[in-house]
Amino acid sequence: MNSLIIFCAQYLLLAVAVGWVVAGVKQPKERRLHYVAATAIACVVAVVVSRIASKLYYDPRPFVTQHIKPLIAHAADNGFPSDHALLTMTISAVVYLYSKQVALVMLLATLLVGIARVLAHVHSPMDIIAAWLIGVLAAFAGYHLATWLLNKYQKGVEPKDGSTTQAT
Repeated sequence: MNSLIIFCAQYLLLAVAVGWVVAGVKQPKERRLHYVAATAIACVVAVVVSRIASKLYYDPRPFVTQHIKPLIAHAADNGFPSDHALLTMTISAVVYLYSKQVALVMLLATLLVGIARVLAHVHSPMDIIAAWLIGVLAAFAGYHLATWLLNKYQKGVEPKDGSTTQAT
């Protein structure tokens, strides 16, 4: 059982990365730039909000407070919020906005990563839940900021033939 927990806690996030690629390939060509931009912006927003949150709140890792050995080696630093849960939820939530079928599998992986991080004694449930909330909010922010930026860019670009275009 410990091997399964360790695998999910450390390596299952790779399944989320694969899901992101699969969902991206499934996007119509004209949506791929939006997809990549939304993901990049969402990840930046998630990291910034996460870093601010970690400065505002300190949650020692469970293996420190409970004096137990974690299943995976980890520094005894602030566990709030979980970076693994943050990354998996941010990417899964972005994908949900483009491909619900792929995202449902990714969200299952995200759930398993979060549970495994708790079972491995490197995060508390609050660390995971906070990361998931930040990830969902960052995904929506990334999606809407990408839409705004790309629409603004497309409106400002004139075709080479001199005609005008209108972004849809």
